[in-house]
Order: sequence, then C-alpha cells, then structure tokens
Amino acid sequence: MILELIDRGGPVMWGLFLGAFVAFAMLIIKAIPVIKLMFHYRHLGKLEEIRHHLKENNFAEAKACCLPGGPLQRLIDKGIESIESDDSLDSVKDRLEMIYDDELHRLESGMGIVLILGEIMPMLGLLGTVAGMIHVFEAISAYGTSDAQALAAGISEALLTTETGLVLAIPILFLYTVLINQIDTIAKHMRYVGGFMVSLQRAFHEKD
Repeated sequence: MILELIDRGGPVMWGLFLGAFVAFAMLIIKAIPVIKLMFHYRHLGKLEEIRHHLKENNFAEAKACCLPGGPLQRLIDKGIESIESDDSLDSVKDRLEMIYDDELHRLESGMGIVLILGEIMPMLGLLGTVAGMIHVFEAISAYGTSDAQALAAGISEALLTTETGLVLAIPILFLYTVLINQIDTIAKHMRYVGGFMVSLQRAFHEKD
C-alpha cells in the first residue's frame, strides 16, 4: 500500500515516509526511558526517609533509600556525598546544577529533530501538491480539458501528498507534545530534588 501511495504521489512521498519513519523511531527510543522514569518518580516519599537518615548521620542508609536509577538518583547521590564531605553550599549548588543541565540535555536530545520533521511534513506535502498541479496544468495546456475525468484524477493525485503530509505530521506532533510534557515533569522533579538537597546541606551547615 505504501509503495502504491509513493507511485501515485511521486518522489516527495519518499521524503514523507522516510521522515515519518525517523520521527516515529526517535519517539519510541525517547519514550521508553521517559516512561520508565515517570513510573519510578510517581511518588517522592523516600525524600523524607533520606532526610531522617541524614539527620542521624546514617549516610549509607540514606544512599540505600535512593530512587531507582535515573537523574534523581544521581542528584541525591551527589547531594549526600557533598553533605558527607561537608562541602560548601555554593559548591553543592554548582555540582547539582551541572548534573541537572547534563541530565536535562540527555532527556531532550533528539526531540528538536522530531519537532522539525513533524513541522516540515505538511510543507513537503504542499510541495508535492504544487509539483503535481504544475504537471496537471501542463497537461491541460497540451491536451485541453476535454477529458474531465482524467483531469479530476490528476488533481486528486496531486493533493495526495498534502493529505499524506498532514496525516503523518499530526500524530508525530501530538506524541512529541506528550513526550516533551513528560520530560518537563521530570525536570520539575529534578529541580525539586536539587532544592531539597541544597536545603539539607544548608541545615547541616547551620547545625555545625
């Protein structure tokens, strides 16, 4: 069926389906780890348990309470290490910000390409339609409009690329929006955990 559409729509259809394949593949690759993280980060109740262990100077137990994997665990591990080694507050902030920026960049990498592919597909479809209409009008100028059925079929095929571009772009942009919203939620969790670890470090400095 796809080969039939490509044959009817012309060369632009190759670009549309190739772009759609790349976009959907990247969405799947990005969605799997993000969904896992969202599942793990539904509840942040272990933070209070971590706070309790740190108040008792039980650093090993605090590390054992870390959330399973992902950027939050790295933030918590680094925060606990900083508290254990009694680093300065500014040093802790800088380290946590570096981890935050690195993890957010890792989560968002490739999403810009998906967005570009989703936005360019309707334009590629329109390009195919314009090219098809040019061929239709060339046929009209050469043979006239005596065969209305053939003329209608030519216009229909010319519009096929625009339709295909829209049909492919809509789910890509929808899934992109859903996924980027989930990444934003993870980023909020990271900011919350970073602030939590900084507040613990501040409390330890004040206690000392």
